[in-house]
Amino acid sequence: MSSSSLAGRLYTVGVSLLIASIAYPSQFFLFAPGFQDAASCIKALLPLNLLVLMVYWNYYLAVKTDPGQVPEEWVRSLLVPCNEERRAEGITGPRYCKTCDIYKPPRTHHCRYCRRCVLKMDHHCPWINNCVGYHNYPHFVRFTLYVSVASLYILILLIWRVRTILNDLSHFRFDSEPTTAEVILYVVEFALAIIVLFCVGMLCVYHLYCLARNQSTIEGWERSKVNRLIRRGKISPVKYPFDVGFYRNICLVMGNNPLLWLWPQQVRGDGLTFPVISHTGTITILDNKSLSKYTAIHMDA
Repeated sequence: MSSSSLAGRLYTVGVSLLIASIAYPSQFFLFAPGFQDAASCIKALLPLNLLVLMVYWNYYLAVKTDPGQVPEEWVRSLLVPCNEERRAEGITGPRYCKTCDIYKPPRTHHCRYCRRCVLKMDHHCPWINNCVGYHNYPHFVRFTLYVSVASLYILILLIWRVRTILNDLSHFRFDSEPTTAEVILYVVEFALAIIVLFCVGMLCVYHLYCLARNQSTIEGWERSKVNRLIRRGKISPVKYPFDVGFYRNICLVMGNNPLLWLWPQQVRGDGLTFPVISHTGTITILDNKSLSKYTAIHMDA
């Protein structure tokens, strides 16, 4: 096992333990003793455990799902030549990865950590020991969303429990006075939940924004660079081709049924072709099966 692989496994184990350390000690030692009957306890803690289940499920899928690699048959040997006349018409050939020695489909980028090209690469995430790409991006988004909601839910329960204890003490009911160990656990759980909610919550909000605009993190960086050049008058205004509308943008990633957006499901599509708005350039290639046209913006990582 290589050192990088070992470090990646340690990251995933650490994340799994962090989730467990926030979710379970608080339930067993802090929340459960505060309920007067089992029914109230189940009613309050069942939603939390369902959230934790979805956190683990989507985390597992984000870690284990291959983000997408370029099929060997995507480009065989014959390429439509792109002369000056065709370039003037906005027609360019596919980008080429010198490291992998392959042509890259639209929105594909090379990951130096995974040492291969990834379809619609968003970023390499050490916390999942995997690239976030076309096939596992929805799992990653759902993971960050469920972590944020679960952390908020735990914070609400912690605040409720502390207020209950303070109310009992104000009425001289000292039987509910927490021990030193419980006070330490309260402080630790508060700190962990707030840190996770802030960090993962910010990440979640950013990726929901990217989801709504149908852009990856890499494409977001590229768009910022392009906008700066446009403002400086160094290049003519260009239109981002993949933003096909708020609702459709989400459907392209999370699925066509809004009721299933939060449910783990296999990503449809091949990660090679994408719907685009009109009046964008066209990439044309010839493989061993048929002449296929791919429309995309030309952006290099």
